[in-house]
Amino acid sequence: MAQTANPLVYKNFMIHLFVMIPAAVVMALFGREIDRILGLESFLEPPWTWIVAGALFALGALIVVYTYGYLTILGEGSPGTHVDGGPRKLVVTGPYTAVRHPSVLGKLSGVVGLGFLSGSTVFTFAIIPLLLVYSLITNRYLQERGCEDKFGDDYLRYRAAVPMLIPRPAGIRRFLAGRPAVELGEDR
Repeated sequence: MAQTANPLVYKNFMIHLFVMIPAAVVMALFGREIDRILGLESFLEPPWTWIVAGALFALGALIVVYTYGYLTILGEGSPGTHVDGGPRKLVVTGPYTAVRHPSVLGKLSGVVGLGFLSGSTVFTFAIIPLLLVYSLITNRYLQERGCEDKFGDDYLRYRAAVPMLIPRPAGIRRFLAGRPAVELGEDR
């Protein structure tokens, strides 16, 4: 639990709070401006914009906080490899039994909530898919390569057993039963 006392761990949350969230808001406003130029109207009207956005924000925040906390405690390091090198242990339990990047699902939920709140067709249906593709590419070719280097064959077995983003029924059953995605080697 000493990891939670390390101030570097919270740097990842600060990056989201003061960089990524404001950047998403700017992109949503940009999308609204493009909508205005193109003559596109909001695709959802109040009060539904607030209801859907609130539900998606809450779900996204819950997923991100849960998965980052889970990874920080069990992985014994920051969830962000850019902060302190990331987790020191490979985590193959909890939300990581269903998908390799559960926090992406939380972030996606939050940004889609922003799309519904803004009512921007361009942001919701053009910019968000581009952001998702960018996130998946960087996760696969930057973050996962680091995991391959750090955790070796254990990570390769894990990656083969667990999908990147869309859970399979077997992964959901493992998560609900509290079983790991794979058995780790003796040295872990």
